[in-house]
Amino acid sequence: GEGFETFRMDGPLKVDVDYLNEKLQECFLQRIRHAMKPDEACGLIFSWDNVIADTDSLKLDAWRQLALEEGKDIPNAGHVQKSILHGAADHVLRKVLYWAKDESQMERLKARLIELYYENLFKLDTPVNGLREWLDAVQTAGIPCAVASSLDRRCMIEALDRMELSKYFKAIVTDEDD
Repeated sequence: GEGFETFRMDGPLKVDVDYLNEKLQECFLQRIRHAMKPDEACGLIFSWDNVIADTDSLKLDAWRQLALEEGKDIPNAGHVQKSILHGAADHVLRKVLYWAKDESQMERLKARLIELYYENLFKLDTPVNGLREWLDAVQTAGIPCAVASSLDRRCMIEALDRMELSKYFKAIVTDEDD
């Protein structure tokens, strides 16, 4: 057909076959690239926990240090370790390990556990094995990357800088971003 004409603030716009062919040609190669490699169309989002950094080890170490300081033992049962890694500290302290008898003791133990975790985090300078090679390949392919974490932005940036990974991430999503 003849197309159509519409009015815009910057003047009239005539949309017809020639106009569409010209506009679509500009991004034709980019569209074909994404059709062949769809993972390049949007980018990749990496989780901080156990993808960038071995946070399970950091958590376990913090719990072990807390147990040592408190003169307590952590049972080797699988459900206990699973709870420690994936459960809320309140639940683990009260219902799994039975270390917290009252609220003040609970708050003291949780605060110390967080301190120990962050002390371990601030020493961390090595990413998960093989990650740097993967990020190099992704960067060479021109795929933008982001990292998401429940850490605060300052800690996240400092950790990425220590690991020399900041250059790979175009976006950082942290606790402040909800």
